[in-house]
Amino acid sequence: MIVRAEWPGYVVDVLVRPGQEVEEDEPLLILEGTDSSRTSFYINAPECGKVREILIEEGDFAYEDDDLVVIGDTDKDE
Repeated sequence: MIVRAEWPGYVVDVLVRPGQEVEEDEPLLILEGTDSSRTSFYINAPECGKVREILIEEGDFAYEDDDLVVIGDTDKDE
């Protein structure tokens, strides 16, 4: 599963690493919005699984619908 940005924003922090198992709704990234108050928001895991790949890094700008993180089944071989 590919986790995508719902809203545009700057990546403030990457909270996970490849190989890490995550639970549903666990925060993966923190983005800072482009609104005037620059509100921060979390990108959460839509389901449990293992982080396979992080496609963006701290300081990058994510546009709406950009691919951010790849999550796979926890029982699959690497």
